[in-house]
Parts: sequence; C-alpha cells; structure tokens
Amino acid sequence: MASTTTTVTETFWSKWSSNSTLNFVTRKAQIAEPPKEERSIRDDEIPEGFFTEEEVSRHSNPRDCWIVINDKVYDVSKFAEKHPGGPIIFTQAGRNATDSFRLFHTARAWQQLQEFHIGDLYNPEPVSELLKDYRELRSLLLRSQMFKCSKAYYVYKAVTNFALLAASMAVISWSTTFWAVLLSSFLMGLFLQQCGWVAHDFAHNQVFEPRSSRGFLGGLFWGNVAQGFSLGWWKTKHNVHHAVTNECDEKYQPIDPDIDTLPLLAWSNEILATVDDRFTRSIISKQHLMFFPLLFLARLSWLYSSWAHVSCFDMPKSIRWAEKVTLLAHYAGTLAIPLSFLPVPRAICWVILAELFSGFFLSVVFVVSHNGMEMYNDPRDFVTAQLCSTRNIKNQFFYDWFSGGLNWQIEHHLFPTIPRHNLHKVEPYVKALCAKHGLMYEEISLVSAVARSVNRLRDVAAVARASLQTSSPPLVGTL
Repeated sequence: MASTTTTVTETFWSKWSSNSTLNFVTRKAQIAEPPKEERSIRDDEIPEGFFTEEEVSRHSNPRDCWIVINDKVYDVSKFAEKHPGGPIIFTQAGRNATDSFRLFHTARAWQQLQEFHIGDLYNPEPVSELLKDYRELRSLLLRSQMFKCSKAYYVYKAVTNFALLAASMAVISWSTTFWAVLLSSFLMGLFLQQCGWVAHDFAHNQVFEPRSSRGFLGGLFWGNVAQGFSLGWWKTKHNVHHAVTNECDEKYQPIDPDIDTLPLLAWSNEILATVDDRFTRSIISKQHLMFFPLLFLARLSWLYSSWAHVSCFDMPKSIRWAEKVTLLAHYAGTLAIPLSFLPVPRAICWVILAELFSGFFLSVVFVVSHNGMEMYNDPRDFVTAQLCSTRNIKNQFFYDWFSGGLNWQIEHHLFPTIPRHNLHKVEPYVKALCAKHGLMYEEISLVSAVARSVNRLRDVAAVARASLQTSSPPLVGTL
C-alpha cells in the first residue's frame, strides 16, 4: 500500500537529497555468508582505470553517484537528477545495477551510458549461477517473443473498460435512487481501477517501445484522463518500488515507497522500532483495525500526490502542462457525468463513493502482492530480493481480470516489460528457476494473502501495545 501521508516530492527527494543521512549501500552484511578473510588491497596495487567494490560503495549519494553495470563503473553524478526515470537511479548508487538497468532501458540508453564510463571494477566477484540462469532465461523469453505485445488484447481491454463506464452511466440515467447511485459508483470504481491497470502497462512500456510518442500519449490518456493519476508520478514512484521492493535502509527506514506508510501502518517490528513517539505507536497499536478503512481512502492520497507531483516535480514545461491539462480533464469528466443525471447532493455522493470504491479495488491488489512478505535491509541480488518480497495469487479468471494480470506478480517483477497477457506463459520457467536454486515461490489464495497481511499488522500492533504498557521502545523481532 502506498503512503497515505507524504507527497511524492517528500517521499523521494527529501530522502535522496545530497544532505540525506540515508545510505543505500551500507546495509547489514548477509548473515548467511560468513565473512571472507581477505587481505586488504593497497591503492598502489590497483591498476589505473580500475576501482574496487569498496571504493564504488563510497559514492552513494545524489551528488556523488557511481553505479556498476557489467563490471564497468559509471559516474552518473551530473546526470542523476536529470534521469528520465526519476530517482530510481539513486537506489542503485554505489551498487551493482546490472539487472535493474537491463530491465528498464533500451539499446539507446546503453549507448548513452558510455559517456559516463570512468573505469572498470577491479577483481569483481564472479556472477552467481542464479543470475546467470536468470539472464539466460530473459534472453530465451526475448527470443520466444514473450515481450511482444498483442494490440488486439488492448483493443479488447479498451472496449471492456468503456463498457464499464457506459454501464455506470446507464444505471443513473434509468434511476436516481440511492441503490442506483451505489451500483453506478461501484461500476465507476471498477472502471477507474481497470484504467489504472492499462496505464500501468503503458508505464512499463509493455504496449509500445520506451520513450515512444504513442506510449506517452497512451499513458497520458489511460493514466491522467481516464484514471486521474499523473503518469509521471506513477512511473517515478512505481519504478523505485520495482528496484527495491520491500527494502529498507540500515536503520529500517523504508526505501520502497509502497511500504513507507508510517505513521499509520508499520509492516514489521524493525520498522516499528524506528518510531519514537508514543502517539504514533498508539496509532500503530490499532493498525489492523484501521487497515480496511484505509484501503478505501488510498485513492484520495494518490490524487493529491499526483497533483503535487505535476506542480512541484522538476520536469520540462511542456510535460508539466500536458500532465496538468489531462488531469483537469479527468476532474471535469468525473463531475460532469453525475451532474448530467443526478441532483447535486446525489452527484456529490456518487463522486465520493466512486473514489472510495476505486481506492479499495486498487490498493487491495497492491497489498496482497507484497505486504506480509519479508522486509529486509541486507544486500541481495535482484532475483532473490524480488522472490522474498513478492507473492502470486492462485489464478482464477475473475482475479486475473480484476488485478490486471498482477496475480502473476512474481513474473511481473522479474520481467516488468513483458505484457500481462504473456505472464502465465512465463510462470513455468520461473518456477523451474526457483526449484533449481532452492528459492521460495509463494503462490497462495486471495483469502490467504489478505489474512497474512492482516495478521502481520496485528502482530506488529501487539508489539506496539506492549511497548506502550511498559513505556519502553518496541522490541525488534523478525516478522
């Protein structure tokens, strides 16, 4: 669930400013691996043009940002704040960004990258067998046309989405009773949610090539006009979520914006331990009771964050105006529809109910995909990090439609540019990869996923209550 308390600007740039105390590199050492006894390398032993991993890790903030890709070192300090993908680049500062870079960039980006090359990694660690197999699988899927989009599928999605809108309007054109308003707003909520999934696909470049005008215009239509969320805000926030899913810094302050839900929700005892004041802990002690009401209110927070993004975020003036005009078109349409059929009081009721329904429909899908899974702050390779923090929902036709294909969340996180209609074809390959390397592949029912999320909140709430009774800081445990 996304934060209901901070704007996108506060969530990203305040944490990743040059004065930030957060460090994305100095995580805890992996407990599973014993420390290696290696003699330190003297500077005079390192050939010119080479850098050690330790040296790279020191350059881990926006003003001094180095990244490693394919054992080559790049200084992107001057480019980072102009990065078209937003602050996702800062999550990789001082780290090996090979797999994250491959996921989100085209051949053109690889060419542009070369101007930032400053040297190579000295004595790099060999690539693990897991990452070798993952990269080989990605190449296989590319050759198998799994990344190819079916335009007919998205014509079908457009038709069915607008059928929901037409049905919503038809109900209140036939009747203006309360039950008609309730049913019509329910259908409108579904329309907004389903438009969100199409916008999500456009934002991930599943439909058209990255940076194409068709992809940008399609994203603006489905995201801004139809759904009411800024395309730029969504991509900025969501790309970070993909890069650092459920990850925290060394102090357990969330890096993934989707778990940055304090002061309302704490998803682990470690995150709870960062809360000092009793008032916030008292809120968290009741978080499992507030959970479902908060899901209904989530969309209101996202609407605010979207407008804050297009008003405050650094972007070209033409993009800012395109975002603002299309968002205003959404607001105008959202008001015009009920006012065309209903008296003003019921029209206002219709708008509020539609927003609440849409918020619940969207956020429940996000919650069951990641919440209640592991929150971590130790170094992990890309594949392991995604699998420990992501679950699939056992496939049912309704939930496949309802969730926009995100019931295959594991496959989506490992290969986010694969169109959703191909994710089920990828599932057997990913299961085989996990089985070969002994990795968890969590796939449970929707009811079980909701129960695990609520149980996690209840367990953390119990720790918060205990800390209030003893007037001591929350005890840190593993959840």
